Amino acid sequence: MTKERLKKYGTTFHFASHFLSKAQMESAATLYGICREIDDLADKQNNKMSAKNDLVCLREALITRDHNHPMVAKALAIKPAITLDALIELTDGVLLDTEEVKIKSEAELLRYCYQVAGTVGLLMCDLFEVKDPVARHHAIDLGVAMQLTNICRDVKEDALNGRVYLPTELLGSVNAEDIVSPTATTRATVRHLVSYLLTEAEARYDSGISGLCFLPAQARLAILIAALTYREIGMVIADRGFDIWTSRAYTTKTQKWLIAFKGMVTFLFSKKPHQYQGFHDPALHRGLNPRPGVHWA
Repeated sequence: MTKERLKKYGTTFHFASHFLSKAQMESAATLYGICREIDDLADKQNNKMSAKNDLVCLREALITRDHNHPMVAKALAIKPAITLDALIELTDGVLLDTEEVKIKSEAELLRYCYQVAGTVGLLMCDLFEVKDPVARHHAIDLGVAMQLTNICRDVKEDALNGRVYLPTELLGSVNAEDIVSPTATTRATVRHLVSYLLTEAEARYDSGISGLCFLPAQARLAILIAALTYREIGMVIADRGFDIWTSRAYTTKTQKWLIAFKGMVTFLFSKKPHQYQGFHDPALHRGLNPRPGVHWA
């Protein structure tokens, strides 16, 4: 992935990458590019059947470690080596987006978040050569937190595309059209659910940040800043009273640099990013077993 494309499509990652070494940045950019390509197979094709077929072919190529598939070849060339099982899980998650998306339960939502984002946490552990299983539990949480934030930010945009990631068991009989043009009751229901999911994300941000101490120091700072920047999007949504209709929540360049400054202060003067001070709560992985990196309760 080129630097220009990374800047355009992965603004938070691009910003955080300034705090990585050149080698780490290049490996992480390649990994991000692969994840983006997988995602684009579902999102950038008008023919959903063709997209599904492409993803199924990729999945088979990942399982067989087929060097003839260009994406598998790229993945196998990344140094340090990454776990292809995590990419298989990611592909399974993206496959869900080739069909009508209507998440039924909270457990189903958390599984989806694990597949499309928790796996990225595992892949980043591979890049930074982090083997401790506890570290990988926390990495999953950070990825899930970021995806929950994405889902809350994009509720209206997803609904415009016929996708509803808010769980039916919590949302009730609300469909995509109802979200796009809500009644007062629907608006209140969606706001309440977005608030709940952002609270779930907060618990996972805390867990993810508490696991940063397992990373090399330079990577630790970069991931801390990425986490704080993404977390801020949820705070922007909360400050709006969980209004996801007016405009898409984002952080400005100035806000990003302020967050980076706060992150550096935390990095320099707090023990939290450097010393493991807790434990991993297996309840954060409810409904995920059995999958790579998951904490079995």
